[in-house]
Amino acid sequence: MTVKKEKENKSAIKGKNIEDVKHQRNPLVSSLESFGLSKNEAIIYIHLLERGVEVGGSKIALGTQLHRQYVYNSLPKLLELGLVVEIEKGMQSKYKAVAPNQIEKIAKRKALQASDLAEQLKKISKIGHEQDFEVIQGVKAIQDYEQHIVAEADATNWECYIIGGGSVGYAEVMGDLLDEHLSECEKKKLKIKYIGSQSEIAEYAKYLGLYNNQEYRFLNKLPDSVTHLVVRQDSVSFYSFLNPPLVYIVKSKVVAQNYKDFFMMLWEMAENQQ
Repeated sequence: MTVKKEKENKSAIKGKNIEDVKHQRNPLVSSLESFGLSKNEAIIYIHLLERGVEVGGSKIALGTQLHRQYVYNSLPKLLELGLVVEIEKGMQSKYKAVAPNQIEKIAKRKALQASDLAEQLKKISKIGHEQDFEVIQGVKAIQDYEQHIVAEADATNWECYIIGGGSVGYAEVMGDLLDEHLSECEKKKLKIKYIGSQSEIAEYAKYLGLYNNQEYRFLNKLPDSVTHLVVRQDSVSFYSFLNPPLVYIVKSKVVAQNYKDFFMMLWEMAENQQ
């Protein structure tokens, strides 16, 4: 190798090292790597954003000082994410960056996917908190919650035990959806046991014996109230029918089982009106 050729090679290597250092020091490259892009993908996307026009693969390689093969290996991921669009120009293609707000769209999509994945993993997980808590507020939110529970319910492992006293409040919250809601529960064969106060007998008279999936009993000393307590297989919900109506949900199989035992004690004490 001649001295002149050796100097040219060293100069080229030095130039690439300088360019590499420049990329590494660019905080945007590091941020995009944290976001999930590879270093080369980040460099290419930033370069295309800075150019703002359609650029061919060879010019991208020249502008970023990346090997052409690295450029063409990186472009498919950028196209898949929607950060870059491909524009066909005869036999060759050119590439243009999409506006940066696409990053926000990708992040939101990832957040939804992460949320769905977490919910799926919770179904098989044997670790984590022994209980969780949720609050639902407002008529529409409670109606949606009630309908969602029934829509997702599986009669093979679903149960519902209600200590009432606030049937008027519940009926007002559900409004015109109540009869449809109760019919859907029967259609899916969801077993429901309800303990109410004596004054509620008249309120529930029209439902007694109407739905095969429901059983009603009443306690003499159970007071009328503005609340319901609902026990399901893995949660206990406390309904408050004041303004605004609220549902406080404790998610715990252990707590649910404890309240179920309490319910069954009252069930044995209550009078059967059917």
